[in-house]
Amino acid sequence: MSNRAVRLASANLKLRLASVAAVLVFAATLLVTLSTLSVSERGMKSVIGDQQYTLLSGAASFMDDRLAARLGQVEALAAGIPPRLRTDWAALKPFLADQVRLWGADEYLNLVVFDATGEMQLSLRELPGPTVLNARGSDYFERALDKRKGTISRPIRSRLTGNHIVVFSAPVLDAAGKVAAVLTGSVDLRRSGFLRQISTLKPGKTGYLFLMTADGVIIDHPDESRLFQHVGSTPGVNQGTDRALAGFEGWLETRSKDGSDSIYAYKRLRTTGWILAARYPSAEAFAPMDAMRRNAFFSAGGLALAAGLLAWVLVFRLLAPLQDLSDSVAAIRHDGAGIEVLRDGRHDEIGELGRAFHALMAEREQADRDRAASEKRLRMITDNLPVLISYIDREHCYRFGNATYEKWFGVDPKKLIGMPLARLVGPDAAADISPHLEQAFGGQSVTHELRIPVRGEPRILQATYIPDHQPDGSVAGVYSLVHDMTHVKEVEEQLLQLARVDTLTGIANRRMFGETLQHALDRARRSHKPLALAYLDIDHFKRINDTHGHGVGDEVLKEFARRLTVGVRATDTPARLSGDEFVVILEEIGTRAEAERIAAKIVEAMRVPFRTSTGLVQSSTSIGLALSQPRQTQEQLLAAADSALYAAKGKGRNGYAVFEV
Repeated sequence: MSNRAVRLASANLKLRLASVAAVLVFAATLLVTLSTLSVSERGMKSVIGDQQYTLLSGAASFMDDRLAARLGQVEALAAGIPPRLRTDWAALKPFLADQVRLWGADEYLNLVVFDATGEMQLSLRELPGPTVLNARGSDYFERALDKRKGTISRPIRSRLTGNHIVVFSAPVLDAAGKVAAVLTGSVDLRRSGFLRQISTLKPGKTGYLFLMTADGVIIDHPDESRLFQHVGSTPGVNQGTDRALAGFEGWLETRSKDGSDSIYAYKRLRTTGWILAARYPSAEAFAPMDAMRRNAFFSAGGLALAAGLLAWVLVFRLLAPLQDLSDSVAAIRHDGAGIEVLRDGRHDEIGELGRAFHALMAEREQADRDRAASEKRLRMITDNLPVLISYIDREHCYRFGNATYEKWFGVDPKKLIGMPLARLVGPDAAADISPHLEQAFGGQSVTHELRIPVRGEPRILQATYIPDHQPDGSVAGVYSLVHDMTHVKEVEEQLLQLARVDTLTGIANRRMFGETLQHALDRARRSHKPLALAYLDIDHFKRINDTHGHGVGDEVLKEFARRLTVGVRATDTPARLSGDEFVVILEEIGTRAEAERIAAKIVEAMRVPFRTSTGLVQSSTSIGLALSQPRQTQEQLLAAADSALYAAKGKGRNGYAVFEV
């Protein structure tokens, strides 16, 4: 073999080795970067989806409360119509007008009363067009007639005004308990602001909320042309909406009918079964992540290419002594050179090994720099996310943690490595977390809530555990993503509190009264100790409002509620139903005399003049008392107390009366 052939063979070997090294460095850098971004993206999608569903659940709860409150108003008004007015249409109209003024119910389009045959008998507001109207066959009339209780209609288009409305209806019963009439109140879904109050919760800039019935008829939608159309009337398929109509609740990512990917969340209203949904286009939701992915990809590609080229050059240079050795061997073999050429310079066996060790160390340092750059990118991504991101091994010890741990717990991420979970969060919290971690180590993704102190304050956190599956099917560890849900829970608590407490007086409202009374009746049945219900109103309260103004009237209502709270026992529950109507649940009443003693005490307390901003105002109260009976419903007990209240008024007011069984 000639000297030229030896050189070509040696050069070909160096080229192959250099090319393989360059490709491996390039591929390894890209794969590490892309896998890191993939893990972060999956976690972020779960966080965004859970947040969307949580916000939607709060909005659905708010709408349920609004619907229940409106239905409660109509039911209370129907139940409160005096017997003598229930078929006296001429006298009933001014009575209803007075009651509605006490509501301040600006959202109602109208109140209409139909007789038992469905013929309209009165309307509080003048109707456009013909005044003859029969409700027979409509769901709000037939259901109120058949079920003998309040009901909420399907969304309908008004035959008279063309408005999109929902009707709240309640039966008006005569003395024999038969339906004498049906009272209805209609609410304009589009113009009254009934639905717009939750529009501020729409996701992002291009996302939106929409509302549809349980069978898919659209009630509210940004595109008004789709109102009262079936959700399937537009071309295309939306698998998320199809699943929601079949009963699904939660969030998912699917393709919209317009061909774009979006995050959809669905929640059913408990009062009507309607489905509240939110659409958040994926392009907007993940825009920051897409930009970050592109930047990271190009940065990693450039770095990988530079590292590959550098490796290619380095391999060529590091293998140069092999070429020298090959040339020296060829010279000795073919050209007759002396063996001294093997000692030329440092190109002997020991020198070659030294240079080979140097090359290995140089390559290792280059790989370390590549890994450090990759870890830096990963650390930059995770450290700037407002969530706790960590990796937990099978011994429940941390192997990785982002900078958020230092912000929340004051623990340096470097010191977090190897730290047991119980040392960071405490043994009690660790005991609560452990079953969920074990479930994740079993191969399932898990999400749960926990309460622990963060920065010295109690916080509500939501943790998601994603198992790290190995090729052999085992789970080496768990990726943990934890975000702070305290603010969301506080908003939910505020909404729940607002729905259960009367905003003017600070005592229980009608909703909380209904729940408390039902629990009290259950306790009374178990303990065989009856309870008493006191139904009160302020005598001549309308005269106070007309004489002194509604501002003074509100002052009287607040002072009345304060005296009522002070005048009853700690175990009793006072509540305001509406206007100047109050009730008190008196539990574990031993005798009728004990109930009468409490009622007399309340009457006496209300005789003291009320101090207001305009001076003293003289007033009094009338009370109706009813003692519970076995198997008596709360509606029956409330009706008995209401009947006793009318008896107290009939005796001249400023006193009390007891319902006689």
